[in-house]
Amino acid sequence: MNSKSRYAWAYMMIAPTLIGTLVFWFYPAVYSIYLGFLKSENFGLVNHWVGWANYERLFKDAEFWQNLRNTMLYVVLFVPTTIVLSTFFAVLLNAKIKGRSVYRVIYFLPQVTMAAAAAMVWVIIFAQDYGLLNSVLGTHVAWISDKRFAMYALVAVGVWGAIGFNMLLILAGLQGIPRPLYEAAELDGAVGFRKFRSITLPLLTPTLFFTSIVLVIGATQIFDSIYLIIGKTNVALPSVRSLVYAYYQNSFIYYDQNYGAAIVNVLLLINLILTGFQFLMQKKWVVYD
Repeated sequence: MNSKSRYAWAYMMIAPTLIGTLVFWFYPAVYSIYLGFLKSENFGLVNHWVGWANYERLFKDAEFWQNLRNTMLYVVLFVPTTIVLSTFFAVLLNAKIKGRSVYRVIYFLPQVTMAAAAAMVWVIIFAQDYGLLNSVLGTHVAWISDKRFAMYALVAVGVWGAIGFNMLLILAGLQGIPRPLYEAAELDGAVGFRKFRSITLPLLTPTLFFTSIVLVIGATQIFDSIYLIIGKTNVALPSVRSLVYAYYQNSFIYYDQNYGAAIVNVLLLINLILTGFQFLMQKKWVVYD
């Protein structure tokens, strides 16, 4: 088989994924940017070019800034908590303990549980009158309808759902650390937390860096838990409404796709800035040697 034939087979193998990416990801992203500069009428049959008018309206909208603060607060609470707990459980499961495979399956279960089913369980757990959490704590708190606690409830649900997958990523990073390094450290007297701080943590930073990027991008797109657990009639919705939920409201409830497109275009820019900042800062803490 000559080189041209090998390249042809290679392109044939990646064609389904490439076509799917272009059709379902690239084209919608480009079209969304285009929609942000239009004003549509008659259910999108008539479009008028309005330039930056949608963005001017967006930046003057106090609700947008509140939604942005909600989104960033969720990111700040969710990402570090998930990384710390995922690393903690990964380290535990990397040790030689009985039933490691069973524990790995248990921790990964939230990843394969239907979002709607999980949301119903969490609503019962957080219920004010008959909820499990209030029964255990002996309290009568409205966890998902009080604006003081609703965000923390969403973070708890998000962390619960994200630990399993990220724990496996970090566990793979742990298992890639050469065993002789630990043996040499033990000969030098390093044990326990000192060994973790001096060897495990530095060599795990590339995995943690990748995990942090994925988590930040995912956290800025929080929607399903707000939709399924908080609900559109909840009085606490303004205190937890994210930019993606605002996009859903404007595009599919108010039928203002152009304003909704402006919202997600700003979110795309925010994600690009955050990701670029993370790549810029990796030089200060990520160890590749």
